Amino acid sequence: MSALLRRRLLHFGGAALALGGLAGCSLHPVYAPDAFGNGPTGGASIQSQLREVAVPVLGQRSGQLLQEALQTRLYGGEQPSLTRYNLSVSFNISQVGLGVQGDSTTTYVRFVASAPWSLVSQDDPQHKVLISGYAQSADGLNSFDNQPFGQELETNTVTQRTADAIADQITISLAHYFAVAERKREQQAALAKQPG
Repeated sequence: MSALLRRRLLHFGGAALALGGLAGCSLHPVYAPDAFGNGPTGGASIQSQLREVAVPVLGQRSGQLLQEALQTRLYGGEQPSLTRYNLSVSFNISQVGLGVQGDSTTTYVRFVASAPWSLVSQDDPQHKVLISGYAQSADGLNSFDNQPFGQELETNTVTQRTADAIADQITISLAHYFAVAERKREQQAALAKQPG
């Protein structure tokens, strides 16, 4: 066998092994109706598990925006018939004035939103935390002294954007937790079925 032919076979074999190794890897949409729910055990979909998370009532307007954003992402437009998990969220937005002028006015306002959160099973009497995290988002706006109504509208828009970003981070973390838990259940079920 010539060296050229041997090299081509090695390249082809290496490429085939690399592609074969990636066969099990794929992206799965979080909001698909049967996302991860079509496994060998026919487990619950991620979306149905997200619907089982009770979203807390949050105070102030910024908290209400986060609450609505979480409900939109977790419930997908449907109200849950029952919940199995409690989500605890503490939401705070701070503002920092930047670009300070000689008369102590600011020309730019930086918004920093933070939200420590945790998920607890309603069935657990000890209220053991299943997963917790810390979501953070930052945004900003230019400040104009002679445009108070425009400033207020822009502040509301920035608050909405930060609430949406926080809700996205929390939802992705919860979906990842449920996906990993579902895969563990599937693996345990497969091991239990093996003759041993």
